[in-house]
Amino acid sequence: MDPAALDIGICIPVLNERDGLSVLLDEIERVLAGARYTVCIVDDGSRDGTRELVEARSKTDGRIVLVRRTKTKPGCRRGGASRAGLGWLLDNTAHRFFSDVDADGANRPCELLSAAAIAEAEGADVVIASKYVPGSVVEGRPLSRRAGSRAYNTMLRALIRPEVRDYSNSYRLYRREAALLLGRYAPTYDTPAYLIEMLAIWLAHDLRVVEMPTEYIERRAGASKVVWGDALRGIPAALHVALRYRTGAFSPANAGR
Repeated sequence: MDPAALDIGICIPVLNERDGLSVLLDEIERVLAGARYTVCIVDDGSRDGTRELVEARSKTDGRIVLVRRTKTKPGCRRGGASRAGLGWLLDNTAHRFFSDVDADGANRPCELLSAAAIAEAEGADVVIASKYVPGSVVEGRPLSRRAGSRAYNTMLRALIRPEVRDYSNSYRLYRREAALLLGRYAPTYDTPAYLIEMLAIWLAHDLRVVEMPTEYIERRAGASKVVWGDALRGIPAALHVALRYRTGAFSPANAGR
């Protein structure tokens, strides 16, 4: 897709990601030159100068905004940060598409153009940058994390819908209508399990979900905020979301309740 045709709101959840974020913002500016975009950076209480970096960048680039949060619970609270960023973007912009992008270098901004092109060509409501479709490349990820991710996604394919191969990757592009739909359901989780909730809602409404190959690069800076404790807590949370999906909690009849 020609960048000039892209109209997108980008949420970047961060916690002590100054070095990686600086590189990412430069890359977004280069790759999306000519696009209509807003970058909403949701900071969960960084102490490494991340907030100061964003404040400085926003003074010279009005497309960059900072949403401040303070994490009050242990573990990764990615779901809550993603919701906060999306909420700000929906309230303050009229973008057609939305996406979360990791600040650690795992996601390539150029794939936003590919995803938008697929959405337009195939009429997709959601495009997932999937690690588990032909043509995908995963670099630098430890074998233990690969095995855990595959087992997690295999479980969710059996419990929700088998045609989706990558339930856990946060790198997705979705239409404004899909984003608005999320707000019609009270979230159960503010952890990474919210990624599963998002997909469960979309699938329950029969939105068209398409997966595309991705080049997933294990973080190039800083330390991951997801630890083994998060992974262990994530299994029962994922099972709970799957149960709610199968019992109709995300059906159109329950929207807004």
